[in-house]
Amino acid sequence: MAKKSQTSRSGNPAASAKPKSVLSFTDAVAQRALDPILPAFRAWADAAGVDPEQLDWLCELLMNFFKNYAQSVPAVDASNLEVPMTAKILESAGEFHPEMRLGIGLALNTYLQFLSSTLAWTGTQNDLAQLLHMTGPERAAASSALSKYVALPQLTPQEAGAARAELVFVQRAVALLAWIGEGRKLTDSRLLLRKDIAEAAACVGMNAVGSATSRHDPMAAPDAPRRVTSMVELPRLMQYWQALIDARLIVVSANHVKASRIGKQLRTNPAGAEHDTEVLAYFLYYDFVIPYGAFDPEESIHALVAMALADAASNKPVEADTLFGPSILTDPRAFQAVVVGSQIRQAAEEGLVEIGAHIVVPPALRSPLASALRLLDDKTEELAAEAAAQNRAATRAPSEATYQLKIQVDGITPAVWRRVHVPAEIALDELHQVIQRLFAWEDRHLHEFRIGDHTTGVHYAPDDPEADHWGTPPLDERNVPLNSLLSAPSDAMHYQYDFGDDWEHTITLEEVLPAAEPGKLPQLTEGAGHAPQEDSFGPHGWMDKVATSRDANHPEHRNIRAWLGLRKGQDIDPDSFDAAAVKKRLNGLAL
Repeated sequence: MAKKSQTSRSGNPAASAKPKSVLSFTDAVAQRALDPILPAFRAWADAAGVDPEQLDWLCELLMNFFKNYAQSVPAVDASNLEVPMTAKILESAGEFHPEMRLGIGLALNTYLQFLSSTLAWTGTQNDLAQLLHMTGPERAAASSALSKYVALPQLTPQEAGAARAELVFVQRAVALLAWIGEGRKLTDSRLLLRKDIAEAAACVGMNAVGSATSRHDPMAAPDAPRRVTSMVELPRLMQYWQALIDARLIVVSANHVKASRIGKQLRTNPAGAEHDTEVLAYFLYYDFVIPYGAFDPEESIHALVAMALADAASNKPVEADTLFGPSILTDPRAFQAVVVGSQIRQAAEEGLVEIGAHIVVPPALRSPLASALRLLDDKTEELAAEAAAQNRAATRAPSEATYQLKIQVDGITPAVWRRVHVPAEIALDELHQVIQRLFAWEDRHLHEFRIGDHTTGVHYAPDDPEADHWGTPPLDERNVPLNSLLSAPSDAMHYQYDFGDDWEHTITLEEVLPAAEPGKLPQLTEGAGHAPQEDSFGPHGWMDKVATSRDANHPEHRNIRAWLGLRKGQDIDPDSFDAAAVKKRLNGLAL
């Protein structure tokens, strides 16, 4: 269901569309197919609480979709959409502009829910399920990733480095590094001494002075320095200070700061330190776009600033009037717009954006901005996945049975296995999370489930339209219940993790037990063997590393122990199994 608060950064297509005096043939076909059903859709959406203005926007997007759809199918049936053609139109919309993909997906998903709930859908239930998944909010969030907006220019590293060296933020960082010189004393809190605040602040374009009191003097001249008791009262100075630390351009220790080796190189030759200026830009953008703690991707000021920056780095940069024009005060979200505009002005003061007729991110800064936006995209995707999982848990039907599974990592001696109870209906993507926690995997690599052998078996994996596959793409693992694949004791399937190291797991159904109470599963019951470590080159690589770590005469003994993170006196016992640690990792996966 479309949310009342959902809005488009591209504006309201219904309000901006110009009427046509002559309809094309495909426009007429689309209108003839959709018009009879639109009144019922409007009534259903209105009863569901969809805002009237948003409903107009949804209907306009639907009409645009059906106009494209009518160009490619022989007969348009508004109650039965072809899955491949719908996917193609959504993909084309995303290529044109991620926001368009988001809007059309939202409109279609709402429309499909209407068809489903009113029993007006005339196609197969399998097609409907695929279409709902394809247009769902989780897919829409992934398709509208902000980093995809960024248009990366064709610049060599040297060209980009030279361009960044001319920008304000690099000049200020160089000035601060030059002031630090061979080193400066710090307080016990690892901050600048009060007497040094004025000179350091001047390096980043601030007029401030350290004082025993920060009380405002009403008689002071307008251009008088700001009195502060600590550098923490100067956000810009703190932002540069932390960025220099994060970029490893300065080294802060107890009561002392000095420029690092790369900091000295940047100070001497800013244009030649192209990597370091790129990293510095990344950390400055990080402060603008990455929120601390929990956040709402639709409401967070950080997320809204990120949207503005992403648009400013696209091939169609946003007009400055959208944030700074007089009409902004009439917007229902005027306060947020003013705050976002203030943040963009601050970014402009650092040279991170340029404000003219349009708001534009300089070409040399688009790569570090894209890196920061990708991190925000990951956070947003994680939140969407958590919300989808919570929604699935809330609407899950009572389980009919409990499956006792034995899951073993193949090829390791002594054997490494875990016995666990899960709902019979557990979906494969949820089982993936269980397996990751059973063996302390870090979920940093690709995975898939398989029934049968590698060549002729049926493969299931996360839905990723951009992934490259050999042969037939795997089926989407989401919403595939385990009991549709395993039904009787001794039935088995496989789970492969990290296609480079090739960790193969055998999953065997041992018993079908009575259903457990909701929220009581998964439950570990038994296990054996020390779980292998991530990126240890598969079963043989892991066993070799364990053996080497226990052989003091082996030439790689010390290196392997360091790689395994073993301290003096510590060893890996291949037979050890910490049930308490596994149970702790399983907490939070209530099914």
